[in-house]
Amino acid sequence: MLLRGALILVSLWGISPRLTPKILLDGTAQVCPEEDAKDDTAGVRGVHVYAFDAAKVPKIRASLAALDSISWAGDGVEAMHTFSAEYAELLTVLKHTPNLGGAISNVKGDFQLTVPRADSVLLFAEQELEDEPFFFASKVVPIKKQTQVRVVLPMCNKRL
Repeated sequence: MLLRGALILVSLWGISPRLTPKILLDGTAQVCPEEDAKDDTAGVRGVHVYAFDAAKVPKIRASLAALDSISWAGDGVEAMHTFSAEYAELLTVLKHTPNLGGAISNVKGDFQLTVPRADSVLLFAEQELEDEPFFFASKVVPIKKQTQVRVVLPMCNKRL
């Protein structure tokens, strides 16, 4: 009888879904410091933060790299046109790509999200502001073998 009970427990354990360990991303979205006040940063409220498995989002990474490579030499009109078109494409790709989780920053700019285990995550943060045509940040964060990771996202319209 005892042996039968043990066999049942072992077989149930073998067919039960394995719980994937989760990683807590504890972060802050910050305004980029001005040149003359390098340590003066403030948290940004209402920033939408999305996490993606960095290895599974080559289109997002390529679009971010394209945004980083835009040259702002000259009057900037052509660069702004190119940037606007690429950023619109990036947002379309982001909407159609499954994410690992998301969060919105609080009044201090802090956010928390829990993601399944992966080697690294790509964080993308954005907010629509009336006086800023683009207000975003992205960062690849290694999370392998960790349970909690602290992240600071400077909202500087670039990939870090």
